[in-house]
Amino acid sequence: MSEFVKTEHLSFSYEDEGDRQNPALEDVSIAVQDGEYVAILGHNGSGKSTFAKLLNMILSPDSGKICIAGREVTAPDFTEDDMFDVRREVGMVFQNPDNQLVATIVEEDVAFGPENLGLPRKELRERVDRALSMVGMIEYAQHAPHRLSGGQKQRIAIAGIIAMMPKCIIFDEATAMLDPLGRREVMSTMDMLNRDHHIAILNITHYMDEAAHADRIIVVNDGRVYMDGTPGEVFSRIDELHAIGLEAPQTTELFDFLRREGCPLPAGYTEDEACIDALVRLYEEA
Repeated sequence: MSEFVKTEHLSFSYEDEGDRQNPALEDVSIAVQDGEYVAILGHNGSGKSTFAKLLNMILSPDSGKICIAGREVTAPDFTEDDMFDVRREVGMVFQNPDNQLVATIVEEDVAFGPENLGLPRKELRERVDRALSMVGMIEYAQHAPHRLSGGQKQRIAIAGIIAMMPKCIIFDEATAMLDPLGRREVMSTMDMLNRDHHIAILNITHYMDEAAHADRIIVVNDGRVYMDGTPGEVFSRIDELHAIGLEAPQTTELFDFLRREGCPLPAGYTEDEACIDALVRLYEEA
């Protein structure tokens, strides 16, 4: 697999009213492979939102490099035309879906991005229908977006990105404003895009159960990479997570508590079904 998103020694600081530098990211080097599913975790103020803004080029780093789809977007000769090409390869889904919806009819909203590419009418129609079908919203094609639920709106926003046919989608706290049902809908869509269509997913989140879906988790703390590993590896380090104000998924926390009470249970379990199976085996062997 090739690297699709890569940062090298990335640093960024905000200035306060006294022109003092407040570091938000320091020396961050990560890589996301083509087709990989990566979650980025961190407490409020850890730097993960700043990282998202740097990736979508809302902010420019103080130092370091950002490469997306094989192109260095921080290079001095990187132009607006280059930016347009890169954004066709990388989609971004934001926290508030209302900020991404631009039309009064669902299918028109999904068509907005690819229509600006100057596609033939037939291909545009095919892309819109395909994108809506992929997120399970084809029956809402003629609906008004503002009448949909939060989860449905976010799936329409995702469909608009899918219609551009990107190779990677970055979700920046995309479920933070949704109710539990809406979160499940969006998480199911993320899993499907990665599993069935080999789209790389970069999910910046503060929900531990969301991170458990990923192939890999990167934990950011005080602007630096603190952990990097599989969900099992990261969530087995519960004491270290607690020390920086984070928790593991509830089932993992339960297993940790039971182990401390003397139960012979394995560490690093993150999926509910696997935890249930382990508890059943323990009961049967007792």
